[in-house]
Amino acid sequence: MSQSSESAPPPFSHDLTAKSIFAEPEAARDLIAFLAARECPELQGWMPVRLVAGSAVTADPERHPPQAEGHRDLVWELARGGHDAERMLLHLEFQSRRDVDMSERMFQYALRMSPGLSGLEVCGVVVNTGVDRFGTWWQPVQTVAGVRRYGFRAGALLEIHDHAVPGLPGGAHALPPDNLASGFVALARVQAEMARGRRAAATQVLTVLRELILPRALGTAPSLRRALGAWFKTRFDGLLADRPDLRAALRRITYIEEAEEVMYTFGQYVEDEKKDAEARGKKEVLLAFIRQVWGEAEADRCARELDAAELDDLPDISGLLADQAAGRRPRLGVNGRTGSSA
Repeated sequence: MSQSSESAPPPFSHDLTAKSIFAEPEAARDLIAFLAARECPELQGWMPVRLVAGSAVTADPERHPPQAEGHRDLVWELARGGHDAERMLLHLEFQSRRDVDMSERMFQYALRMSPGLSGLEVCGVVVNTGVDRFGTWWQPVQTVAGVRRYGFRAGALLEIHDHAVPGLPGGAHALPPDNLASGFVALARVQAEMARGRRAAATQVLTVLRELILPRALGTAPSLRRALGAWFKTRFDGLLADRPDLRAALRRITYIEEAEEVMYTFGQYVEDEKKDAEARGKKEVLLAFIRQVWGEAEADRCARELDAAELDDLPDISGLLADQAAGRRPRLGVNGRTGSSA
């Protein structure tokens, strides 16, 4: 389907695609195990039994963006025990930026739970996948059992920046092995590093995909593999707005296992970024020298030619020193001459 008639397609929703993954039972089980290991030990032994509310994201490689929104909130009913199992609710809120109203939002959501669920305890968890740390949000707790006295404690937070990913700086806690939530956290960290401008983090994408996501994902239901594929490309699509070739390759992904086929483009992308950075650095040095020796007007003239030059075509500083010693204008082009040099 041609997209030429679309003037401004709506942006991908990273939030929706993240929710669509954990609306799947297999991913929800992994996330509960992940949270129970450190962030929420009170979830130990609980299992998801029914999705109360969730987001659904469909993938269509012929359209952009390949998604359709269902419910915005993601709530699982959990059970623990045998026939007369205990029940509780797990409310997951995925955030890509700090929200000062989060405490009130989480409280109001629990307060307004549907009548059939209002008697169940609600465990609220904020999952921060953003560039910056989320900070603390507060949930009310009953300070004296049986008495209407309440206080506040820090709400449960899954912070991607707290977890160590090989090849990335920081992260105090190891990612649990054989867990889809670990792959989610690791790739979210890569995306956050790239969003900060650290484009070399893209070299870790293939490693995360091969070691943390695919081994666990390949045996899952098609709907989960499709959700993982949609999530994989949504965030990268926005990060790579300056690379239409790479974005086009990403948009062909439907299932997560197809992502590896375009991973070589990430390696080439990083090499191009390194080369561009090297060229920018050399151009800045050359222009600074030209400005000091020949003045602002000459630097402005040369800047246009340097901007258009490839790294291999840039002159050496020794050539400019020779121009200075000879009392001539800087020569930058073919055979050591600019288009306007005498």
